[in-house]
Amino acid sequence: MITIDLYERPVALRIPFRFGAATVTHAPQAFVRARIRLSDAASSGTEVQGAAAELMIPKWFDKSPGKSNAENISDLRKALANAADAYASEASSRTAFGHASAHYGSLLAAGEAMGLNTLASNYGPSLIDRAILDALCRGLGVSFTVAIRGNAPGIDSSLTPDLGRFDLGRFLGELGSLSRIAARHTVGMLDPIETHDAGGVSDGLPETL
Repeated sequence: MITIDLYERPVALRIPFRFGAATVTHAPQAFVRARIRLSDAASSGTEVQGAAAELMIPKWFDKSPGKSNAENISDLRKALANAADAYASEASSRTAFGHASAHYGSLLAAGEAMGLNTLASNYGPSLIDRAILDALCRGLGVSFTVAIRGNAPGIDSSLTPDLGRFDLGRFLGELGSLSRIAARHTVGMLDPIETHDAGGVSDGLPETL
């Protein structure tokens, strides 16, 4: 059983973010809350919830000049609604990855029928999958690393048949923990680089690269 709740809040960016022909100053942020029921022997019937969030950046998922920013955001809302309806109506008991695999093709087809490209169509299920994975980790009381090593989500080759003979369980089980991770920062085309380029936000936080 999966229950999906969708929320939004408006977000104003600290510094305008320009990429390609688009300059974004405001964007809604989508929130997903997923409630699942665990079915393993140790915790059968236990209900837990997880959450995920992502900005709905126009022109990031669909760069078609024929669509406005508002239409881009509307497409992402449609993708979320499509995925929420599909996952919540699922009567079968599946693994976390099993839900993603079961709905992947049909959600792409539904998005295409509504004029959504593949990337926009996947915005909805990817956000819901993240919320489900968060709930699963919370329900099992394990970190993301432990969950993936033990393949708690049930990742298989159903979407990648060319990897059918690959020992996925062994690969996941041998993944190690990192003591350090690299933070990725996308430099926008309007981002100030040097101190003298600062744009005057003046809120006490860094402005330049």
